[in-house]
Amino acid sequence: MERQHQGRLGRGDSHPHLCDACKARALEAERQAEQAERERQEQERQEAEAAQASKAGGWLGRWRG
Repeated sequence: MERQHQGRLGRGDSHPHLCDACKARALEAERQAEQAERERQEQERQEAEAAQASKAGGWLGRWRG
């Protein structure tokens, strides 16, 4: 069974105006952008956790580098 890309709006053909080669490039670019966004969000989450952990040190944490 072949899986068809659904796109953000749930449509079967997310780029009907493009030829097959351009459609494939567009879908790959979308996939890469989504992956980059997930990585950016994960990085932000890790930075927030690290900042929270450094605040949890109490008054001694102020003297740490």
